[in-house]
Amino acid sequence: MEIKVKPKTYGPVFVHIDRERVLHYGRAEDGIDQISPPTNSPADTLLFVLAACIAKSLHMEAEKIGLALDAFRVRAACKKAGDLPNRFNQFEVLVPSSIADDHESAERLLNSAKSICTVSNTLNADVTLKLI
Repeated sequence: MEIKVKPKTYGPVFVHIDRERVLHYGRAEDGIDQISPPTNSPADTLLFVLAACIAKSLHMEAEKIGLALDAFRVRAACKKAGDLPNRFNQFEVLVPSSIADDHESAERLLNSAKSICTVSNTLNADVTLKLI
């Protein structure tokens, strides 16, 4: 007997980062006013951390090439897998292409940021639980 899990979507959540790399969090695009991520949902917490990591990574990569980024907003959402074990199988992070002067530069910057984002890179890792 195959057990199916009802696919569910989490998010979106939004992270705003300004020129000084100060982060603000919210669950609505017009309500990004919290200085720390809401933590009443583990799924949303994970999404906030992913979006914040991408935002910070974008700033670090831009700094390497001498580019100062204006304020921008990152949107993150995820979908739960339709089979067991319970897990998220798809994450989507949206970053405005206006972070750079042209689409190609924005794409290169985003790819560089993805490669150094500890959180997005960790999402592919195995998780081991142990009792001590």
